[in-house]
Amino acid sequence: MKKILKEYQFYDSFNELAIDILALAKEILPEGFLFLSAFTDKEQHILKVAENKEEIHINEGAIIPLQSAICTRINFTEGKALVYEDISKEESLGDIKNTYQSTNVNAYLGVPVILRNGEVFGTICAVQESATTFNSNSIKLIEKLAKMFSYYLELESMAYRDHLTGCYNRYFLERFFNQYTKKEGTIFFMDLDGFKKINDQLGHEAGDFVLKEVSLRIENVIQQSTLNGAVFRLGGDEFIVNLSNINKETVEDIANALIRNLSSWDFHIKDFRLSVSIGIVTYSREKQSLDDLLKKADNALYRAKASGKNTYRYF
Repeated sequence: MKKILKEYQFYDSFNELAIDILALAKEILPEGFLFLSAFTDKEQHILKVAENKEEIHINEGAIIPLQSAICTRINFTEGKALVYEDISKEESLGDIKNTYQSTNVNAYLGVPVILRNGEVFGTICAVQESATTFNSNSIKLIEKLAKMFSYYLELESMAYRDHLTGCYNRYFLERFFNQYTKKEGTIFFMDLDGFKKINDQLGHEAGDFVLKEVSLRIENVIQQSTLNGAVFRLGGDEFIVNLSNINKETVEDIANALIRNLSSWDFHIKDFRLSVSIGIVTYSREKQSLDDLLKKADNALYRAKASGKNTYRYF
């Protein structure tokens, strides 16, 4: 799902650890030009570059389209390093070869950074100006560094995620708004209608299943809209969606899509009339506290419930 933010930017000590990881990698491959990258659906982002003396034109903060990135040839399924010892001889690289040689790169080592759930974060890469042979022991050590870094990323992510649904949690919501309340956006405060009956009559296992399914449906609605957004679970059957810079017509399209997707059930809970009520509040660049915004959204949610449920209301 696309998000307004890059989650890792909120991790404690991310920058410090990224620098340390590259410093350790530099000890293993002192002649290499080392950098750490992260992927989005379409791009490779160069996050950190180690101090280097090589004349290689890869800069921290650079963004490379994935179709032009050599890293896309890494076998992420098996998690194996990719090695090109002499790019000038690699005819299979096509236009990618010309791109990398134009940055003064002729040897490449790419080690994937993958979480245990299979999610790909990015790579630790070592490149050099001249063709070179990468020592197998050095590659194994870089792979161990990548695994250590993935453990750190996973632990940080767990601190920000709801363990049941995988949505962001209230703790992350607070951090998010501490940094982004100056941007324009819209909050959707959602509460499920009829959820208590499912828990009471079918048990908490069925309730947990419903909450997981609800979170997936919310994510799908936002993803299909191609908007930048983030989904949070406050607790129980309360969810928050935050979207940035959208007009009223789009807000209403999203609200209707959420209601439609969360009120249609074709399996064992269909007789419980599960639906959703939504309170909507927009905020501008004027500084507002998270508590104020949630109170406003909760007020709108209360009016949606009072008007018959399975609908939305603005603050």
